Amino acid sequence: MKDEEDIDFVPKDVEFLGGEDLSTVLVYRYANSKEKKKEVSVAVDYGDDYRVISYGYN
Repeated sequence: MKDEEDIDFVPKDVEFLGGEDLSTVLVYRYANSKEKKKEVSVAVDYGDDYRVISYGYN
């Protein structure tokens, strides 16, 4: 997020999704951007070298 949107992101809470074939973790945090603080959630595939699957602003 820092490289693509110039947003600093520090994790506050995580949620591991269960299941045999799932290797996904949801990360929640307020991100500091140039405009203001935004609540952000990020889905990360830790089974694929911690690749970001998706993210969104809440």
